Amino acid sequence: MPVTPADSEEQALNMFTHNGWTVEAVTSAISSDKDMDTIKTQLDVMSLPEQLFGDNSLQLTNEAYGVQLSFSALPALAAWHQEALPPVQVASAQQWSQSREQDIAAHKPLRFNYDWTFTSPFQGTLRRPSSSSDPSDASKGMLCWTETTQRIDKGMLMARDPILYYAEVPLYVSELDDNGVSQITVKVRVMPKCWFALLRFWLRIDHTLVRLRETRYFCNTSLPDEEACIIRETTYRDGTFEELGAAGAPPEGPAYADADSTAAALQAAAPIGLKLLQIERLAFGKLNG
Repeated sequence: MPVTPADSEEQALNMFTHNGWTVEAVTSAISSDKDMDTIKTQLDVMSLPEQLFGDNSLQLTNEAYGVQLSFSALPALAAWHQEALPPVQVASAQQWSQSREQDIAAHKPLRFNYDWTFTSPFQGTLRRPSSSSDPSDASKGMLCWTETTQRIDKGMLMARDPILYYAEVPLYVSELDDNGVSQITVKVRVMPKCWFALLRFWLRIDHTLVRLRETRYFCNTSLPDEEACIIRETTYRDGTFEELGAAGAPPEGPAYADADSTAAALQAAAPIGLKLLQIERLAFGKLNG
């Protein structure tokens, strides 16, 4: 059964169109307790992040190319539930367990096999726009990511071109029962010749570990139709504070206060902590070209 958030009276829609691309950012209030209960039932989960923005979304659409990228909380949570990572044990629990190993073994307790960090492998949802969903149009072909050596053009991103549009959309946040923070956000900026989007999952478990999963999207909108494409770069980085410190990363503290500072700290320890680097390309041509 598909998961759909309830309509919100407090939604705000921010829309911008440039070079054939339409960007829509929807922001709203935190989901109500009633909506949270419905989502728990639909996803068959025991708990959800305390701050779930079930009506928030970011969408990038190009009708001519027949492509739409969308980001929202519920698919991100569905991906978290499906991945089902083993649970992380906080430092205090590890110390408690080590001091009571014999007692624990004697009682043979049940293991709580549940990823309470809400770590998600979600990379966004790729589809055809609803206005171009007629399956009889064979020219549309399949939307397919392929591995590539082509990288995001950092020169274009660093150019002093004006930012025509910017939006940041939170999807969910959890304070992990006061053991740290877990959050996933997506932001986008549009410049005269390109657009860039960053989907970022960030986790910090106090005195234990940090984790960063980032998916970057880049589109050079100044290219001719036959060269038009989106580049997607996905990186996973994580490590315990002990491992990262030994690799030259800053010690636990202000360096991990937020997602941006954590990204800089993990970069300082690279390649230690790098678990995944994936570069892909989505090519397309105008439907009616």
